[in-house]
Amino acid sequence: MLIERSLCDVLRELHQGRQTGALYIDVVEQSEDMLRIFFENGEIYYIRYGTASGNDVLDIIEYYNLYSATFFEGITAPGNPVRNLPPTAAIIVRLDPLKKKVKVR
Repeated sequence: MLIERSLCDVLRELHQGRQTGALYIDVVEQSEDMLRIFFENGEIYYIRYGTASGNDVLDIIEYYNLYSATFFEGITAPGNPVRNLPPTAAIIVRLDPLKKKVKVR
């Protein structure tokens, strides 16, 4: 059964649990792309949605409605992604006022 939770609560849980893997999030708007957030030892090191990545995704996420999220342990970002994001705690603080919700198991 899916339970609706705050995206920031899910991010905090993965951060505090020092998880490594990827959180894949379905976006409600018609798109074949998923929002993908990659973690290494609890730190977000890469974010991608469509052709946008990194800080560009943080700038546009407020305009999208999120649906469900699934975490896949051990998944890494493809290639050698540029690691130019602020610290994970700062990302969570930045996203918190948006009050984005996701459905998780």
